[in-house]
Amino acid sequence: MNSFSPSIGSSSVLALISLLDDYGFSRQQVSDISGIDLSTLDLQDSRLPLDQYKTLWDTALKITNNPALGLELGQIFNASKIGLVGHIIFNSENLAKGLKEYVRLFSIVNEAISLNFETDEKYAYLRFIHLNPEHYCIPDMERSMVLSLYRGKALFDSDIQWESVDFQHAQPDYVDKYQKVFNCPLNFNQNHCQIVFQRDYLELAPKQRNPYLGSAALEYANSMLKKLFRRSYADKVKGLIAQSISTGEADVDHIAEKLNTSRQTLYRKLKAEGVSFQSLLEDVRFSTAKEQLRNSDRQLSEIAFSLGFSDLSAFSRAFKRWSGVTPKEYRDGV
Repeated sequence: MNSFSPSIGSSSVLALISLLDDYGFSRQQVSDISGIDLSTLDLQDSRLPLDQYKTLWDTALKITNNPALGLELGQIFNASKIGLVGHIIFNSENLAKGLKEYVRLFSIVNEAISLNFETDEKYAYLRFIHLNPEHYCIPDMERSMVLSLYRGKALFDSDIQWESVDFQHAQPDYVDKYQKVFNCPLNFNQNHCQIVFQRDYLELAPKQRNPYLGSAALEYANSMLKKLFRRSYADKVKGLIAQSISTGEADVDHIAEKLNTSRQTLYRKLKAEGVSFQSLLEDVRFSTAKEQLRNSDRQLSEIAFSLGFSDLSAFSRAFKRWSGVTPKEYRDGV
């Protein structure tokens, strides 16, 4: 099976490097401390493997001694440093059309996250779903959620306010800074990250729209997307399982429907890549369980039910089969 190794666009990396420069750390210093080669970031279409990006964030938090660095970075607005996908959003006819492209093109920003966008009569819901929970990066999610709010205020309407914000990770010690930045109800230990806002905002038009720039950016983004979308069939199935597991719909018929194919065809294509649907489901369950045990304070029974197990004992048996230890032992670091 081809292994999907996600990467992140250079604009996110350069934003962090720029902030560290403000703290007095040059790019070369950051490169030396982190052990990551950052010399190619300015090249066209450059990207950074996500594991290196996470290491970069770990380095940044350590050298600045600022655990809320992600929140700080998200509040910085510099129109000259907006990335490719950002230009498409902020030069769209309205926020609704911009978000539609944002969802479609988000793998250019971060290949490890799938976006889901829904509305009801009153609210809109933008969800960030990690294809593999082990790729979850707390400061990057903090930055992404704050960035969406502050750019929305700067480029659409200064009165924009979110109704609520959800995070997968546990409530941090610096939650007071979250409250100050978002000024809305916050929920932690959730199945995915989510922004909830008034549906009426979707009709907002950008303050300064350049449709020609937006069109050129969209054409270039489409060409980039074609280059990036080289995941194996198994990777696509695994990503859909990750999206569906928290809703209890991670069964083969639901996933086949999402892929517009039959159960038999899905089985056949996975077999051709040397994997089974059950093995992919267990991979997602295991990685999700490890992430929640490490980074949340959810009760074991709650984690078990969220992963589709009928009871805690079934989850404990499966986890021990996967890892050699029980969920409690894994959480306790045994």
